[in-house]
Amino acid sequence: STEEVSRFISPPPPTVEGFERYVSWTHRQRASGQYVCFAVVPLRADAPIGLIHVRALGPGFATADWGFAIGSEFWGTGVLTEAAELVLEFAFNVLGIHRLEARAALCNGRGNGAMKKLGAEREGVLRHSFVRDGEFLDQVLWSILQDDWQKQQEKAPRGSRVVH
Repeated sequence: STEEVSRFISPPPPTVEGFERYVSWTHRQRASGQYVCFAVVPLRADAPIGLIHVRALGPGFATADWGFAIGSEFWGTGVLTEAAELVLEFAFNVLGIHRLEARAALCNGRGNGAMKKLGAEREGVLRHSFVRDGEFLDQVLWSILQDDWQKQQEKAPRGSRVVH
């Protein structure tokens, strides 16, 4: 809920009750086969430090979008990359996603850098596609195709994953 984390995402629920409603909504969406949401909890930690969601854009999960947020004190630690790679594995191997899309505000250097690091391809800029605090922001549209992700995994060195 800090400004530095939330400035490029839809506003998080402002109260505990609002967050409880969000959690209930995620459960209903998951039960209907439309949405999955993961808490990012480092090994031996007591509380989540972020979340990653995947949402179907049509019937099933052939095409989906995803998004993530993590506490700023964990930026640059590799925790988000590790969690995102686990979600990518789940998305492509379990959900059977063919195309996974993401949007990041053009001015969000960290978010766009994370997408590139994860192997996403920049497809274009969506002009004035996101409103935050009354301001229209441009967004970069990113995608990862299952075939491209699979090739990337085949090239990755074995045992390179670090669990935080």
